[in-house]
Amino acid sequence: MLTHQSEFLPPCAGVSSLPGSLKATPPKCSTTPSNCRSDTMAQKTLYKGPLFKGKRCVILADGFFEWRRQDGEKQPYYIYFPPIKAEQSSDEEGSPDGGARRLLTMAGLFDCWEPPNGGEPLYSYTVITVDASKAMNWIHDRMPAILDGDEEIQKWLDFGEVPAKEALKLIHPIENITYHPVSTIVNNSRNNTPECLVPIILKPKKEPALSASSKKMLEWLQSKSPKKESGGTLTSPKLSQLAVSPKKTSAGLMHQWLKKEGEPSPKRVKR
Repeated sequence: MLTHQSEFLPPCAGVSSLPGSLKATPPKCSTTPSNCRSDTMAQKTLYKGPLFKGKRCVILADGFFEWRRQDGEKQPYYIYFPPIKAEQSSDEEGSPDGGARRLLTMAGLFDCWEPPNGGEPLYSYTVITVDASKAMNWIHDRMPAILDGDEEIQKWLDFGEVPAKEALKLIHPIENITYHPVSTIVNNSRNNTPECLVPIILKPKKEPALSASSKKMLEWLQSKSPKKESGGTLTSPKLSQLAVSPKKTSAGLMHQWLKKEGEPSPKRVKR
C-alpha cells in the first residue's frame, strides 16, 4: 500500500452514540482528512472511544510523503524504513540498492458502523501522529507513530492482554527512518506511478543578483583590500603613515596668534 498523503479519514461515531432511534444511514462524520494526535487522543471524544475499546490497528505502507516548506516553496520527500541486508530476510521484496524493502508499520485506530437493516459495515481508520524525531524534524514537525519491530506490533494489536495505558507507551517518535527528495508530481494525488518514488537531485538555489551599487561597492572593497608582502602576511600600516598633515583650523590659528603675542614683535627696518 502506497500512501500519497499522510492524512486519513477519522473513525466515525458508532451507532450506539446516537440519541433516539437508530438511523439507516451512517452517522455524520468529518470527510476532511485528519490525523489523530497522540497528545490529545485520550481526551477527544472522536478518538478516546475506539482507543479504550481496543480498536487498535496497524496501517501498512511502503512509505509516506511529507513536504518541507522553504522560501515559499514545498519540496516533497519520500520517507520509509531503511533497507535491510538481503541475507537477513529472504521473503522481502528487494530494493534497488540491494537491500530488502521493509513495509512501514504505523499505529492507528479504527471504528466500524454497521447498518441496522443489514448491509456492508463501514470501516474507517486514522493514523496516530507524534512530534517528529531528530531524523526528520527539519522536514516537518510531525510524523506517524511508527511501530518498529514485531514485538511492538504484537503489543499494540493485543488489546486483550495489553491495556490502552500500557499500549500508549509504544507511541513515540523513532529515529530508524530514511528519506530522499522526490518529484513534485506527488503533489497531485491522482499520480500513482513508480516515478513518484524515484530520488531526485535538488538543484542549488541561485544567489540573488547584485544591484549596480552593490557591485561597485564590492569592486571598491576588492581593490582596497590590504596587499600581502612577499612572505605572505598582511602588512599593517605604521602610525607615521596614518599621520595627517596639520590643517589650519580656528584652534590652530588661535594657538599661533597667542604664541606670537608672547614673542617680541620684529623691528621694522627703517628705510
